[in-house]
Amino acid sequence: MTVPFHEHWFSLSIRRNRKSFVLANISLAGIIIVVGAILVLFNARPHNIQLILIIFAVPYVICSFTLSSQRLRDIGVSGWLSLLWIPIGMADAKLNGAATLTAWIVLIFVPGTKGPNNYGEDPKQEKIY
Repeated sequence: MTVPFHEHWFSLSIRRNRKSFVLANISLAGIIIVVGAILVLFNARPHNIQLILIIFAVPYVICSFTLSSQRLRDIGVSGWLSLLWIPIGMADAKLNGAATLTAWIVLIFVPGTKGPNNYGEDPKQEKIY
């Protein structure tokens, strides 16, 4: 059975299929947008906005890496490759944008390994008891 998109966001031991990956990232982005909208709605002071965004940014970044790692494991590649976004993020804007777009295309459109691989069972495979 596929991993529900709202579960195991911080797990480093599962595989995540494409649909679950996309929905989890949309939900994650939605949380940040809602927090930002609430801050604007209540006219928060700039210092408070920075503090609250930092509090939400740390789990957001960690969660982004773990979701990418789960998706890479489903493809059959080591999840450690998700850490390549750290040096890419430090690159100039054009290189960063192109590399990020390429990575998203790979993560969204490359199908996962059918059946079990080195990183676990197929998340789309039905379990028969």
